[in-house]
Amino acid sequence: MQEAEKLSILKDLISINTVNDNEEQIANYLADLFDKHHVKNEVIDQFEKRSNIVAEIGHDSGKVLAFAGHEDTVHENNRSEWTKDPFEATVINDKMYGRGVTDMKAGLAAMAIAIIELQEAKVKLNGRLKFMATISEELTQGGAHYLCQHGLVDDVDSMIIGEPTGIQKAGENQHKLIYAHKGALIYTVKSVGKAAHSSTPELGIDAIDNLINYRSAEKKYFAEKMQSDDDLGTTIYTPDIFQGGKQVNSIPDFAFEQVMVRTIPQLPNQQIVDDLNSIIAKFNQDSNYQLSLEVNFSGNPVSSPLDTEVVDVIQTASIDQLGTQLETGVLSMGTDASQYQTEKPDLNVFILGPGNDTAHRADENIDLKSYYQFIDLYKEVAKGYLK
Repeated sequence: MQEAEKLSILKDLISINTVNDNEEQIANYLADLFDKHHVKNEVIDQFEKRSNIVAEIGHDSGKVLAFAGHEDTVHENNRSEWTKDPFEATVINDKMYGRGVTDMKAGLAAMAIAIIELQEAKVKLNGRLKFMATISEELTQGGAHYLCQHGLVDDVDSMIIGEPTGIQKAGENQHKLIYAHKGALIYTVKSVGKAAHSSTPELGIDAIDNLINYRSAEKKYFAEKMQSDDDLGTTIYTPDIFQGGKQVNSIPDFAFEQVMVRTIPQLPNQQIVDDLNSIIAKFNQDSNYQLSLEVNFSGNPVSSPLDTEVVDVIQTASIDQLGTQLETGVLSMGTDASQYQTEKPDLNVFILGPGNDTAHRADENIDLKSYYQFIDLYKEVAKGYLK
């Protein structure tokens, strides 16, 4: 494939607005691209206008390597902070700008192109190379969970997720190979009170007061549970939203908080939920309290061993294509790997992709040199692992 076509594919993906929706267009675009190059694929509809896609090349005998990524992006936020149109790819000085170009449409395009070029070169693979692109990674990891439910990860031995792993330094991207990341738990605690006129507060039950009392107990719980993981560090507890009340002259009858917790194996997601429900049950013994907890999202911590064949292959390919062996590292943020490794605990999952630390920011960008290098790196990894 010529470089101009590789550039055009990435531009096309940026022009499709997939802010937490509309991934169907990406899936159909990639399906057409795979069809054009005779790569077997299937679009897997999940919701209206929201579709995953799975493709593969190779043979049934041998190992299975998966290239995985997501089709959705975060919101562009305040457009006035952008100096370029976030949904029209702009190239300036060998950098491409646009929402999702780093997180992670460049990784998605590089993986798809790598598979196409391996197919067209008739490279003999001892096993299969799969491509999986999912919906809703940014909010729920729902697409990855759906693929797991339908058995599409059962045969995979090793996986590379093409999330951005570069940091911009001195005009160059320096990449790491990510082998572990924290889990994520998002939950909502609701407090129901009793409305009353503000001149007679004794006739009401203040839902905000009750939630504040609970929140103090919650904060104490996490402070006492601050264990540490050798790789991932400590649990990160961040109550991000707290709302209640409708108008100034009424006792509030409803309030809620939403919390994000970055989790480690020493304090698992389900243990947190169980412990908080126990705290809530104690408050609810008082008839003035009516608290409840709802889990909005749960993704477990991820860790894969570094002394594996796929890591050796990745490092060899990195020396050849990037000119250096990769440092290894961990992340606090989550990825679809939480769903894949929960479904298949012995799955080796590593995160390595083009892109940098401009993800989720205005004027998100990628240097095109990195994008082209990763196409070749992914090809070398596939050939080395499935030799």
